[in-house]
Amino acid sequence: MQAFILPSLLKSALKVPHGVLYEGSGRKTMDALKGVIDLSKPAKIIAVGDITTCNLIESAILPDICIVDHMTCREAVPEGVLKCIQHPAFIEISVKNPAGSITLELVTCMADALRSKDRTRIFVHGEEDLAVMPAVVLAPPSSIVIYGQPSSGCVLIRVTPEKRKEMQKLLIQMEYDSGDDTLWRMLNED
Repeated sequence: MQAFILPSLLKSALKVPHGVLYEGSGRKTMDALKGVIDLSKPAKIIAVGDITTCNLIESAILPDICIVDHMTCREAVPEGVLKCIQHPAFIEISVKNPAGSITLELVTCMADALRSKDRTRIFVHGEEDLAVMPAVVLAPPSSIVIYGQPSSGCVLIRVTPEKRKEMQKLLIQMEYDSGDDTLWRMLNED
């Protein structure tokens, strides 16, 4: 399996927000985000996480891509969240991505979804937490990636060349599990 594997030394670096943290929860946070999204007119909106996706949908912000695993803080999301993220505007694609990894299957699916005109819900069998990094690397400039920051709020990352390089530097610190360099090239080309 081609994958980047998260080493324990890197875990603390990934717990800090890598964009602008919007503190709070639910509607309040989404109202603040909606103003930013309306002003910036992003190329793509990518949501990572079930609660974040649900909050966006409930605030009338439909992401172009949402990446979910039906879990939050290692527990199953409530039924209401599941119903919300099953919004009919999305086509769904399922991928396998074990906890603590970024697989070629996930990255390929994200790249295909970014090229598609359809709104895509990527359902991850495993864990979607690390999908933020490839989302930032693969998304076109001026896109935004939004993800939840546990017990704090949500984080908005504006995709810029500088932010892409920041994510690539984090990826370089991960272990790479494969003799084939396809995944490596997909996430480390300029």
